[in-house]
Amino acid sequence: MSGLMIASILIGVANVGLASSLLVVYRGVYARTKAPFTLALLLFAAAFLAQNALVVYSFFTMMAIVPSALDPYLLGIGAFEALGLGAMVWSAAR
Repeated sequence: MSGLMIASILIGVANVGLASSLLVVYRGVYARTKAPFTLALLLFAAAFLAQNALVVYSFFTMMAIVPSALDPYLLGIGAFEALGLGAMVWSAAR
């Protein structure tokens, strides 16, 4: 079990939390405004949540067959996604 793969899983779990936060924020905005654009943002956040949940599950189940050479790239992808989701949560919550 690679340390980088475990870090990727932990970042994936953090991304699930960020996507959940984004979903809660957008749900609150939609409840106040009923704007179609906000509904689209709500669906966008739900898609991020589903994608990240699938990533965490697939990393757990396929960790043994993923080549270790891919670990830094998977970690980088997750980290950049966390930065993007964090920026979205920060700007939406303001």
